[in-house]
Amino acid sequence: MKITNRLHLQERPCAPAINETHWQRAAIAVALGSAMMAGASLPAHAQESNNSSSSKTPGKLGLQIETGLDLLYDDNVFRVDDRVEKPADDIIVTPSVQLTYAHPVGRHDVLVRAKAGYDWFVSHNERSKLRLDGEARANIRFGATCVLTPSAAYRQQRADYGDINQNTENLQRFTTLGADLSCERPGLFPVAGYEHAMTRNADRFDYADQTSDSVYAGVGYNKPSLGTITATYEHTSSDRDNLGITNRIDAYALRFQRSVSPLTQIDAQVAWLDVKGGSDVVGDYDGLGWDVKLTSAFVPRLKLAVSTKRDIVNDSLIASGFAIRSNYRVEGYYALSELTSIGLYADWERRKFRQDAALRPFNITADKNRRFGATVKRKLTDRADLALDAQHYRRRTDTSSSNYSGTQVTLSALLRF
Repeated sequence: MKITNRLHLQERPCAPAINETHWQRAAIAVALGSAMMAGASLPAHAQESNNSSSSKTPGKLGLQIETGLDLLYDDNVFRVDDRVEKPADDIIVTPSVQLTYAHPVGRHDVLVRAKAGYDWFVSHNERSKLRLDGEARANIRFGATCVLTPSAAYRQQRADYGDINQNTENLQRFTTLGADLSCERPGLFPVAGYEHAMTRNADRFDYADQTSDSVYAGVGYNKPSLGTITATYEHTSSDRDNLGITNRIDAYALRFQRSVSPLTQIDAQVAWLDVKGGSDVVGDYDGLGWDVKLTSAFVPRLKLAVSTKRDIVNDSLIASGFAIRSNYRVEGYYALSELTSIGLYADWERRKFRQDAALRPFNITADKNRRFGATVKRKLTDRADLALDAQHYRRRTDTSSSNYSGTQVTLSALLRF
């Protein structure tokens, strides 16, 4: 997950689509495995700071083409309670292609990325759909260290049955437009940004449609021996017009980033969240939010990461108001050789839903989701990688309604040109 100053603004579904995670995770896992198999310590994901001009520089210039093929077996595609009824299984075949183009323009650079894939359900072909994911951004440099980064992104995917809680389809579309400004340098420096985000659903689920605007500003302080500390204020207004409510969030955040050593990195952000639910029944939320990640490779060949996060989700398919989400994750990757690595991960998530029955009926007010998995990655050539991932997932709600559990196994192949 990319960590930004927008600690609380995560306009996305509360739970992933059936194969959303494996589509994104396959490329990330292969990249992680390749870096470890090369014998180098992985760059901490938390180091991808929006306030760092160096991290915004494209890794490779020119046109890059990647093709992928994912084979996923899921033994509970409709997310039913397997203790009550027999779940349906399926195999999902997803061929995909991704084009990335990066080009320098004097001191500046531009990047365009587009990915398209088709999810083919072998047994439940009515679920088969096209998925799209793309972004464009530019780094406009001025002065000694200032970088203005305008960006745009679009993504469409199938919604998760676990959040729909019924055997029907919902194609979700996410669009964002925005810009970030940073002048990071030793000493004090300013940061600022704006984002316009839209979530759109099928007509049957348009209650979750949302349009939000977020603006933040702050000041940072950098000292090589200390790290970087950034204090920001952010205001977000999220309109759910079909429900007639507007959620407003004021966040006062403090972020600390430091490489304790070449092998250990810390990225920690803590914020006070003041959330106005837009309805007397939904109510407000005043409390802490956070986004913390610690990564370390102090043991040769072993990469460990621990992360935790609490944020607010406004466009939930479950809550008519908003969801308070807490997440905890532990993961580790070990390089058996320069070509092969293995990994284990565990993920716990808890959500509390703020609801108003007058806006939309509901049958749960909280749930817990757990995922435990293992991965194996193999570098075939400099251009080709294989990854195998197996995970068990489980959901439990406070009313025992809409519980489910299941297992996924994914074989992914990636070829770069």
